[in-house]
Amino acid sequence: MTIEIIPATEATMAEVEAWLDAEEAAHKAGNEAWEKGDYSVEIPQRGFRCNWDETVRRWKEDEAPVNILIVNGEAVGFEGQGLFEIRPDLRRNGYGRILAKHMIASKFEDGSSIIEIGIAPRTAEPFWESMGFTRIPGKSHYGSGAYAYMVLPRTFELGAGERAPYRISFFSTEERYRDPPRAYAIFEGSAERLSDGSLQLPERAICFDPEEKRPSDPFVRIEIDGKELHFDKAKYDSSEVLGVKRDRDGRYYLDRIATEPQ
Repeated sequence: MTIEIIPATEATMAEVEAWLDAEEAAHKAGNEAWEKGDYSVEIPQRGFRCNWDETVRRWKEDEAPVNILIVNGEAVGFEGQGLFEIRPDLRRNGYGRILAKHMIASKFEDGSSIIEIGIAPRTAEPFWESMGFTRIPGKSHYGSGAYAYMVLPRTFELGAGERAPYRISFFSTEERYRDPPRAYAIFEGSAERLSDGSLQLPERAICFDPEEKRPSDPFVRIEIDGKELHFDKAKYDSSEVLGVKRDRDGRYYLDRIATEPQ
């Protein structure tokens, strides 16, 4: 048996689309039989055919990649753009775990801080939970199944330098102007003061709120030694000067607090 995971090609995308079409047709046929009163019919699960055209469009325009799982020369699974599926007749063979591990490792290597996916059907929820994902009950992923996420933690070994207590908080625009404002993500601990005056954090501070949609214009507050150093929009140059960056998915984060603004 040969197993490989490759970037999608026109041929492999067409192959995936063929079995997605067959899966969708089987689902519709079963559903129609049930509606006509044949309750002995077991309605096949529905896959991601309804999202496929948009997935293909974004892939063709190089907006988002798609990876294909190839087993013995056949395209038996795909992942990309928050979607993930194994061909129905080949499930429960361990292929999903192989593809999921590859997806997680690739996202980490590419610099992503968070993975967000849609889980469908509900019977797939235990699988994703076993892979380390957290599901938010009642929340969907852009209509593509139940929303689930995984934080890709990045920790940093600190040296013997002087320690300084820090607190990094992220706020929505609405919360910024409330009194007091309530942060949706807080990171705090003890950082190492480096020779250039910057502070190395022990872990990445990520602008992320799993309960809500991604904030469009978040604020970041940086406190050192119990004193506020900065409180402004994460996108501003003054935030960037202090070490606020964006990962490959456009999510704001800090690994290190740089020099103070002038």
